[in-house]
Amino acid sequence: MNAARHLALTGVPRSGTTLCCHLLGQVAGTVALFEPIEVQKLPRGREAALEAVAAFYAQSRASLESDGTAWSQQVDGRVPDNPFSSQRGSDGQRRHEATRGRIRFDAPLPRGFTLAIKHNAAFTALLPELAARFDTCAIVRNPLAVLASWHSVDLPVSQGRLPAGEHFDPDLAKRLDAETDRVSRQLLILDWLFERYARHLPPSRVLAYETVVATGGAALAAAFGLELAAQPLAERNASRLYSAQVCEELALRLQKDRGAWRSRYGDDDVAALLRRMRGGALE
Repeated sequence: MNAARHLALTGVPRSGTTLCCHLLGQVAGTVALFEPIEVQKLPRGREAALEAVAAFYAQSRASLESDGTAWSQQVDGRVPDNPFSSQRGSDGQRRHEATRGRIRFDAPLPRGFTLAIKHNAAFTALLPELAARFDTCAIVRNPLAVLASWHSVDLPVSQGRLPAGEHFDPDLAKRLDAETDRVSRQLLILDWLFERYARHLPPSRVLAYETVVATGGAALAAAFGLELAAQPLAERNASRLYSAQVCEELALRLQKDRGAWRSRYGDDDVAALLRRMRGGALE
């Protein structure tokens, strides 16, 4: 019998982590759950929090083996590839459509199936201990696309706050409290995320959204030692859902920023994406 595997997926919010969770769920013998843990209820102590995360994995596995159900954020009973509406509301923001609930996996699960769980800020904050306990990968994305997406959705990060990260990192909370400018707070968050991945994960476990899409998900599966036939994916870094004016302003802010995102992306990457956004491309 194959040994049961527990995978942890994390990454920059709005970097395609939900898409990646959806893709992992397409791998034979794998169940992938999208932000199923009520992270605000986790203990603030790191060791206690990790024990609670491990207990959640065990409880989810037992439930799946018992009746084929588990907790997950879901849309119509399934893990979506994007939890947000494809349309803007009257306030210009896209609404979060996923809700936490029990979902059922109808296909029979093999003994020793692989269980993957995705959380962004909480799992990032719990590095490196999380990576020492579970096979862990992080997803990153062109910072201009990330910031543009943050400005288009109804999430705390759109205001420059990261509650789950702040829950475990009081210093991050203090730094955000001290900054009055929204974009400056977002740049602090971006730096915090990229810095933790660079420090606590090997390069092979930090995957670019652009690479995941270009390989049809195969690069993601390979990083976890899994096999997945290439899926039809389209990169959406230059989505028309992003405000052109906002993107211009964000590109200027990134040009002046020296954050840890520069370990993976450079000024040329930001400039090239801005040119595509100006062209009105829908990727």
